[in-house]
Amino acid sequence: MPATASHTTPTRSRSLGALVTTLLAGAAIFSFAPAAQAQELSSINVSRAPTSEAISLRGKDVVVVRHEVRQAAGRVCRNAFLNHELEVFYIDWCSTASADKAMTRYRAIVKQNRLAGGDLAQLSTRIVLSAR
Repeated sequence: MPATASHTTPTRSRSLGALVTTLLAGAAIFSFAPAAQAQELSSINVSRAPTSEAISLRGKDVVVVRHEVRQAAGRVCRNAFLNHELEVFYIDWCSTASADKAMTRYRAIVKQNRLAGGDLAQLSTRIVLSAR
């Protein structure tokens, strides 16, 4: 029996030695990891998607303006979602509300232009759509 006990002791010491070596190597790797991560994170340029867009009205018919307003409203609301400013369930609501608001502004601009005796083709105003 004593021979068996002496035989298992060197094996345990080898496995303990391997474990200690592995732990020390892991500690050495992790001690350098925060510095490497900090360098990588500082070089990342984070930008946000635009949540407002301007549409020029010069020389455009109401059908063209309505089409561009709907497209822009969809873009700014999807961008608001991508920026985590809007929940996914509100994208359609946001798009409809933004388009409606922009078209209300458009009708007011056209009405004001007609009252002033202006020509719709000369209209140089812009409509700004926003997801907010």
